[in-house]
Amino acid sequence: MKYGGIIGTIDKPNGRSSHYKEVPKGGGFGILGALIFFSLTLEIPIFIWISVLIMSLIGFWGGDRSNMPATQRLFMHFGCSLFFSAFFLYSNQAAFSTYIICLPISVFIVGTANFYNFMDGIDGIAGITGFIGFSLVAFYNKIAGMEAVYGVLSLSMAFACLGFLCFNLPKARIFLGDVGSILLGFLFACLIIVLSEDIVDFFVMSGFLAPFYFDEIFTMIFRMKNKEPLLKPHRKHIYQILANEAGIGHCKVSLGYGFLQLVIGVSAISIKPAGLFFLLGIYLIYSLIFAGFSIIIHKKFPLNAN
Repeated sequence: MKYGGIIGTIDKPNGRSSHYKEVPKGGGFGILGALIFFSLTLEIPIFIWISVLIMSLIGFWGGDRSNMPATQRLFMHFGCSLFFSAFFLYSNQAAFSTYIICLPISVFIVGTANFYNFMDGIDGIAGITGFIGFSLVAFYNKIAGMEAVYGVLSLSMAFACLGFLCFNLPKARIFLGDVGSILLGFLFACLIIVLSEDIVDFFVMSGFLAPFYFDEIFTMIFRMKNKEPLLKPHRKHIYQILANEAGIGHCKVSLGYGFLQLVIGVSAISIKPAGLFFLLGIYLIYSLIFAGFSIIIHKKFPLNAN
């Protein structure tokens, strides 16, 4: 708390918070340190960890340290993702005509980074999701015979998240902050792009973060239905309603999301041999279940939905 006050990174509760006391943020710096250490040790290509480092520092300065306008942050996020995308294609000696895919790659990376940030709102949810998500990437990397260094990097990030959870559960003594949540989402997306040998790999690994994607997408749909500006901060994610209006403990909600994440991830890996059609089919089933659950929650707590 002392050092958080000195550098201006104390989270003060407001109408959108799920907490009721001041808590220092910036715990993501520990994960950032682990990323840099393992990236240098494993000789990870510099364009990967430098772009993640810059994104993380943007999160710290623009989100944790000050309140930079969302449009400015998004502009810089796209700059970092385009930097990564261009150097990724260059490192793979891709034909110049293929550089057109830099835009969809960047949209996926920026979307994932910001989704992860938006979903970091209660104790434990970002750390548990990071631990399970990166562990699944490491496991998939191993069974698919991909480059071992990325499996080690993924596993190191999983255990860095586990270490952070010691300070974030059962009651948060420190928050991850944008410096950590943006980092985890951006890195997760970058690893998927680097490791995917085909579209099936891409969709399998994307499913390792499915609960975050589901919650954010359906929350956006509800907000558009209510004609709310999407860039306006809010407290209307399903996990937030469960923790606040429904009064379910943060730890229980976070573990519930982690369990769903593990189930979907294992399902995706198991169904992969059947092909893309069946993989997308299982995702559709899970998404419809989540959508139905979301509708029930919004009907039960109409004040939050409006």
